[in-house]
Amino acid sequence: IAGEFDLDIPKYLTAAASTVEQLKGPLKAKIIVPSPALTPEDVVGVLEGRGWEADIVTQSTVSGLIGVSPKGLMKCVDGRPSNHPGMNGPKTLGGVYAIATNRGVTDIRGLKQIVKEVKQNGHVPSVHGDDHAHPAPMGCGFFKLWSQGKLEGIKPPDFDSEQGQAAVLEAGGVYEKLSGAHKEKVVYINLVPGTTIAPDRNNQAFVVDAWIAGKFNLDVPKYLIAAASTVEQLNGPLKAKLIVPNPLTPKDVVGVLEGRGWEADIVTQSTVSGLIGVSPKGLMKCVDGRPS
Repeated sequence: IAGEFDLDIPKYLTAAASTVEQLKGPLKAKIIVPSPALTPEDVVGVLEGRGWEADIVTQSTVSGLIGVSPKGLMKCVDGRPSNHPGMNGPKTLGGVYAIATNRGVTDIRGLKQIVKEVKQNGHVPSVHGDDHAHPAPMGCGFFKLWSQGKLEGIKPPDFDSEQGQAAVLEAGGVYEKLSGAHKEKVVYINLVPGTTIAPDRNNQAFVVDAWIAGKFNLDVPKYLIAAASTVEQLNGPLKAKLIVPNPLTPKDVVGVLEGRGWEADIVTQSTVSGLIGVSPKGLMKCVDGRPS
């Protein structure tokens, strides 16, 4: 829950440990970790299998990484300069088109609903064109590939670029215009929640804020494959850097607890029979184990 509410995780866990200690609770902990999912190493393997060069880097090594702002556009991964100032929002494939393609939404009504959903989640929804495409909204390479049926496993939209632009604007979104030619040198796949990299006209890069897939419950493998395919078909750089959070591992937590006199073990979720999914009807309640 700390991640969902952007809490300070070490501070939260220290408070939990201190609470149990002062209540004279059991100094015995089991850290439940998820069964293995799609890891950064898996993504590197897939990209290398497609002929890419890919490396994993931690967030502290990426100087341009900034926090997202509710005033920043949820905009395309395109690295070219924009006429809009809101560059500190999350970067996604084609802006709001990223969600539409991942969910199989192909109609104007569904697109407008996505625009509203993005606004409700604290971002400024957008799409873009550029200064030399005809019509201008076709300056989004991702939309162009989508509309031409060139994204494998993704059905083309029932609307054209101008109709998409009009629908986004009508639903309260933004249209931005990019300028110049593509000169991206690298593809950043950012897995650090709540962060992004602003475009730099002198050092262009594709920025794929992949953490957004979790926020909007997208199919992550499908999303990343669409991103790779888009860069490849646009003749972009087959060079990726996967940005991962600075690590706080379960072993780090065990070490801190043992340093406080606890006994602590790491167990996988499949070994904990009482682990259940949370429900929207359930209380966000105290850690206290007494009957309620």
